[in-house]
Amino acid sequence: MAASSDPFRSSFLYRTPRLQLLFVAPVISLLVMFSRTFARPTPLALVPGCILEHGPFATRSSRGANRSTRALRLFSESSDCTTASTVSRQEKISSPWTDPQLSERSKRKRRGNTRFRQHVNPLSRKYQQETDLSEKWPQDVFSDCSKQLHIDIGCGKGGFLLDLAKQEPKDGLDSYNYLGLEIRPLVAQYARDRVAVHHLQGKLDYVGCNANVDLSRVLRLYQKAALARMDDDNHNLRLTRVTIQFPDPHFKSHHAKRRVVTPQLIDALAVYMPTNAVVFLQSDVQSVLDDMRLQFRERAVYFEDMLESKNDYLSENFLGVPTEREVSVLDKGLPVYRAVFTRTSELLLPATERIIQDVL
Repeated sequence: MAASSDPFRSSFLYRTPRLQLLFVAPVISLLVMFSRTFARPTPLALVPGCILEHGPFATRSSRGANRSTRALRLFSESSDCTTASTVSRQEKISSPWTDPQLSERSKRKRRGNTRFRQHVNPLSRKYQQETDLSEKWPQDVFSDCSKQLHIDIGCGKGGFLLDLAKQEPKDGLDSYNYLGLEIRPLVAQYARDRVAVHHLQGKLDYVGCNANVDLSRVLRLYQKAALARMDDDNHNLRLTRVTIQFPDPHFKSHHAKRRVVTPQLIDALAVYMPTNAVVFLQSDVQSVLDDMRLQFRERAVYFEDMLESKNDYLSENFLGVPTEREVSVLDKGLPVYRAVFTRTSELLLPATERIIQDVL
């Protein structure tokens, strides 16, 4: 019999059905996959500037059933894709400290495990916005805003200020209000709920915020409230004590910019702290304490280190009230590194004058 003139019929693949199946099956699978991908209607993808919800080019943030459903609903309600994407973007960056579920979640924490997430990124968009304060703050949380103010930046669950507020006043003098600032929303809510439990309303409050965003506004509001209760001839600044204790170390070198002590934060403190006011720093990580100390030393015109050598550290907590972290570290026999700075007499006159003019 003459050999077939068709080269495919005479090939080994044609005469071997199993190999033929192995060759054809992947091709068919690829065709089916591409047909399903590009045949699916993607109205959002056809409009410039909109988020792709389907297909291989979908954005990472748009993946997931819930987000896709929300975006499609917004698109169906309005033919303006720009409006829909704007609304979706606003939802994503809503204030983390105004979540209505925080209170209930805090209650569950009090009833059970009180461990919280340890790290957040303070440079992320949701933490770079101002926190929400009531129109009457701080008058609605402090019974007397003319008292001196102690701020604990990065207060955690608030145990340190709770113990300090209970221990003071000494000699019958109740001269301080206490304010804790904490960036983690659930932790801040947990600390705030503890105030009523310990009957410290009127002298202690906790605010969930990013200190590098809200510190100036918080201090300005307190100073205005204080000056409103004082004689016009007495323009004393009320922030006389600041503590920054065991902040998030952010060990990775490219995360160092996330640390809480920044030049902007130090300048804000310098504006609102009077002469001889105190800043107390401590950490169980020597490099973290050294970094905070260096930041303050670089502004020696406003803050003076109580120790001349940067290699010397205070051996004791001069406030006499340890934090929970401090107790844990000392119980393990590990060192704690401490430094204290005092406010010099050099004033930021333009900023101080603006504060006074806002009240008078």
